Amino acid sequence: MYKFILSAVFILSILPAAAQEMAVVKTNVPENVPFAQPFTAQIVLSHPRGETVTWDKDSVPTEFSVQSAQFQPVGIDSTQADLTVLPFTLNKSTFTVSFSLAGQPDKTVQAQLPLTVTPVKVFDDNELREIRPPHRVIDWATWLCVLLALTALICLLIFWARKLHTAKTTRLQAPVDNRPPHVIALAQIDSLLNSGLWENKQYKVFYITLTDILRTYLQRAFKLDVSADTSVELLRRLKTVPALTAQLPSLRQFLASGDLVKFAKQIPTEETRNRDITTLRNFINHTTPRPTSPKVEEVSL
Repeated sequence: MYKFILSAVFILSILPAAAQEMAVVKTNVPENVPFAQPFTAQIVLSHPRGETVTWDKDSVPTEFSVQSAQFQPVGIDSTQADLTVLPFTLNKSTFTVSFSLAGQPDKTVQAQLPLTVTPVKVFDDNELREIRPPHRVIDWATWLCVLLALTALICLLIFWARKLHTAKTTRLQAPVDNRPPHVIALAQIDSLLNSGLWENKQYKVFYITLTDILRTYLQRAFKLDVSADTSVELLRRLKTVPALTAQLPSLRQFLASGDLVKFAKQIPTEETRNRDITTLRNFINHTTPRPTSPKVEEVSL
């Protein structure tokens, strides 16, 4: 009898200790849940009286996301947790979450809920309408215009390339005038008089051309590059050529007359024009290099 009493006392002493533990009593979760669609997981927990149940957010697998968690007591020693969960995995999986008591965070219990995540159903519905802004597609007419524009641009580039090549070839193949310098210069004077520049009152162009005839003659006959010289520089350079010194006074008057027309915009008279033409002709005729006659050797009999 004494032993029975001791056994009863021992059993009664360990019952409160067992009642202090927290455990998962009941779970309720759908067997099949759609992918990325929220579902509710209900978990009933038993715990000591007067304790508050909390859950560990870090215990949830990465394949699931808990959107909200609500706890409500269902008795003096039990609590129901309603978790709204989003699944981000497919096929069979297990949703796990850990619970603990607010006063004893080191003591936890884990709930494991097996379920199957199914793909989202795709269905045809004639009532559905596109809500995105319209996507403008370039039609064939636009592409045709772009193609024609590119073709025209390519043809234009080819045309200009050929034109430049032809001009360059023409310059390279220009015939060389082998006539004596004084013959070329006198012919250029005649061409200038017949060009119509004087009759059209283009006096500045007329005198520019007349002066260029002089410069070209000096370059061809005496190898003097005076194309960039002013009138003063040209006269200074000609003083170094003995064959030209005698003609410098008349040439100075010719250059001064041309400068008045070209730079002072003076309108020359026909008398002035004839005088300058004559001066240039005389300068060319008097400075033309004369061919040397071969010496005749005397033959003694």
